[in-house]
Amino acid sequence: MVQVMAADEGAVCAPADGPPDGFMTAEMIASALAKVTGKRAIPASTIRGMASRDQLPAPTSRKWGRRNLWSSEEIQEWLAQRQARHVPRATVRQIQRRLTILDEQARASGNDARLKQAVRSAYRRGLSFQQIADAIKVKNGDHHPSREAVRLRFSPYL
Repeated sequence: MVQVMAADEGAVCAPADGPPDGFMTAEMIASALAKVTGKRAIPASTIRGMASRDQLPAPTSRKWGRRNLWSSEEIQEWLAQRQARHVPRATVRQIQRRLTILDEQARASGNDARLKQAVRSAYRRGLSFQQIADAIKVKNGDHHPSREAVRLRFSPYL
């Protein structure tokens, strides 16, 4: 049995068969995200972490038992706009190898025009900023940049 308080934003629903219509739990979002990205499973804790970092729409003030609820409409919109598309692992590795070679050439020659073009191409083919960061190194060449550093460095060219 589900108890719903009329038009009260802070309403708490008692757990029943599932959350109220129009709402999703973190577990439901995780399974939908796994389908979009082509992964076998994504833990619900990933969704809660993404919500705390403002990487997906914020949960509503409604609760289902002790669980936060998200608006189904907002989540479906967010899933439709996800930048990370499923790219076959072999394709990702091939693109990363090419980026690594171009990165080494750019550091040796000081001209990174071809690297910028390759990053643009990789991004358009569906690689995430993290996958691009895993293929290149920072300017002094001793470690890989963060995905945010890649986003900031190459965003004018994307």
